[in-house]
Amino acid sequence: MFPVSAGISINIAGEGRVNDSGVSAWWLTPSVYLLLFVLCLITYHGISDNYLFNDDFSWMSRARYDMTPSNLFTYRVVNFFRPLINVTFYIFEHLAPGNLRLQYTFNILLHFICSALVFHLFIHILRDIRQAAVGAVLFAVSSIHTGAVFWISARTTLLSTALLLGAILVLISGKERGRLTVISSTTLFALALLAKETAIAGLPILLFIFIFYRKDLKITGTLRISLMSWSIISALYLIARKLVIGGFTQHNWGPGIHMLRNTAGGFLYQLWPWPFFSLFYHEGTMLREPTHPVFPELLAIGAVAFFWWLGRVTDRRREYALGSLWALAALVPASAFRYRFFSTISITQNRYYYLSSVGMILIFVLVLALLWDSRKPVLKIACITVICIFVAGSIVRVDKIEKIWSDFTELYKRTIDFVIAAVEEKPGFTAAALENPPLAFPYAADAISLYRPDWKISEVEGGLEQAQPFAPCIYIPFDYDGDKVESGKMHVLR
Repeated sequence: MFPVSAGISINIAGEGRVNDSGVSAWWLTPSVYLLLFVLCLITYHGISDNYLFNDDFSWMSRARYDMTPSNLFTYRVVNFFRPLINVTFYIFEHLAPGNLRLQYTFNILLHFICSALVFHLFIHILRDIRQAAVGAVLFAVSSIHTGAVFWISARTTLLSTALLLGAILVLISGKERGRLTVISSTTLFALALLAKETAIAGLPILLFIFIFYRKDLKITGTLRISLMSWSIISALYLIARKLVIGGFTQHNWGPGIHMLRNTAGGFLYQLWPWPFFSLFYHEGTMLREPTHPVFPELLAIGAVAFFWWLGRVTDRRREYALGSLWALAALVPASAFRYRFFSTISITQNRYYYLSSVGMILIFVLVLALLWDSRKPVLKIACITVICIFVAGSIVRVDKIEKIWSDFTELYKRTIDFVIAAVEEKPGFTAAALENPPLAFPYAADAISLYRPDWKISEVEGGLEQAQPFAPCIYIPFDYDGDKVESGKMHVLR
């Protein structure tokens, strides 16, 4: 697919060499970087003026008022162990407190870095810089990444993926360099784990790369030692996580047979033609949670079998195998959540497919290469058409989802502003009792604490009488009317 122009030789690192005719491809890599950067900006141009969403309030409030240099690595904002994310929020809230545009810009930058790393990874796997560039472009614009890029708190996914891809590239991008390579890759892998637990999927992914590519990479010794060191780091991480958290399960997260269904569902979710539907049949972009206990997730078995067959008939077994196994392995750690993955009920859930999508896009690029390498011009046209539909449809869908995201965050902002204004209108009051706020109460309390850390915010269920014990305060009930949220009659409780 997309063969390199005559007279240009591409090395494994993706940089051009000057040949006898003096033609150089030195511009290819920086051109791809520029293209990816522009695409990331175009695709996510609307997020920089959004407000905060759910966990964002908690992370920012804790980082601003509760985190200290002495507790950064053990402080828990959510029920997970993510000390590296503590560090990022702490830095932002002490250097540029409340600068949301900067926070969103940082997410876009992380996504661009991941896209660039995917480009280099695909160069080593596919041995074709232009196939790699197409794959990176598809990764940059894919609409299944919205949950990771839109949500400030979801930088856990972006940062851990960037560090994990970097750890893999350190190993496969050079010659046998021994100890320094092992130390560098292991350090990056450890940091990825400290950003998000799901980075532990990097261990089986590295094993698959070792199995399929160890002869070509000619660094078998380094890969073998790195596998051992990554295994040790994973064990130490799990022990540290157990000591800090005290357990491995939660009310909505834990092992079970549902993990198989979610792994298959996440795999199938990525095969859904989102770009096509976003352009030509918008109703197809809505997936209700299935009612059947195992269908349509069972279809993922057929999809994997089809990719295995394609790899066999095209003599690209290991590429298809790596793509499929990467996509599946990356889903397993997140699949412990006790809800269906094959659904669009949540607008943030697709962040769990971010790392997995690297494998899925690898498969997609292989299929496109199959079309392009055909001798039939119509198939080449089909290849170009599919790429154009993917890019345009993805950008359109991201924009539509961003508008939904913007409406959510704007609603939250109006709610918080209303509560603060309502309390400040009553001199002498520094407390509020909220009933049925638009955002879950813990987030509402953290949101208000961002601006009024000395206020006392309480949750009420059952009406005015239940609010009396929290006096003196302002009791503020909220009512729902369809999609519209309004505040009910407020009461001053003395």
